[in-house]
Amino acid sequence: MDREKVRRFYDVVWTEYIPEYEETEKHWSLFYSTEEVNGRSVLDAGCGTGIFSIIFANHGAERVTGIDISEGSLDTARTLKERFGLDNVIFECQDMLELPFADASFDIVWAWGTVHHTTDPYRAIDQLIRVLKPGGSLLLAVYTRTRLTFIHEIIRRILVRTPRRTWTFLSKVMAVFLAPVVFFFKKREKSRRGEKLEELILDWYFVPIRHYYRPEEIRDHLEARDFIIEDYLPASGRFDSTSNFIFKARKVRTV
Repeated sequence: MDREKVRRFYDVVWTEYIPEYEETEKHWSLFYSTEEVNGRSVLDAGCGTGIFSIIFANHGAERVTGIDISEGSLDTARTLKERFGLDNVIFECQDMLELPFADASFDIVWAWGTVHHTTDPYRAIDQLIRVLKPGGSLLLAVYTRTRLTFIHEIIRRILVRTPRRTWTFLSKVMAVFLAPVVFFFKKREKSRRGEKLEELILDWYFVPIRHYYRPEEIRDHLEARDFIIEDYLPASGRFDSTSNFIFKARKVRTV
């Protein structure tokens, strides 16, 4: 089952690597401020290590709920929660495609690089929309489809067939060879730092499910559901072909 493969994959990745807090917080601050978050309820959908959940909680969110299908990731997240001594964040094992929360449960929904790893990204987005309050804020980061996507997919489909126990080693070897390419040929600075190249390579090439979209596809989907786009970052990575695009959108209040 594809969902189970994704779960096992992140049991490896997010128990091995934890992004740097300060660098991740700088990235988070591109989209949210303490004033916007203070006193709000937040859903971190596909929380992984829980690093963004912790940041929301530290910036005054009244309640943060981090969900993930990977128990290994959630163990890491709960350890971080204890390290920071927070009581306004909880972590639960939940599937984005079948959210157990009532309609209009959250003021903010954050889904950084997660919907595209589900079996049905549009269904995942619609579930996130369902649990967001009218007037609430949605942050989506989604892999970009480019002319080079098919090359990435060929490499990924080969590497996902390698034994699981070799993934970390192979990603470290690939990082050694790709580091000069990234250094000399990058188009821009990465907007989110604090991650190791080998960690990124794992997420690029070893994840069992990876969907790609053009920004206009996601924009149309959101606008058709009465969202207003408030912020747009066309590329978050050093190269277009390995980037997320990011939409911050507001759910229009209904009368």
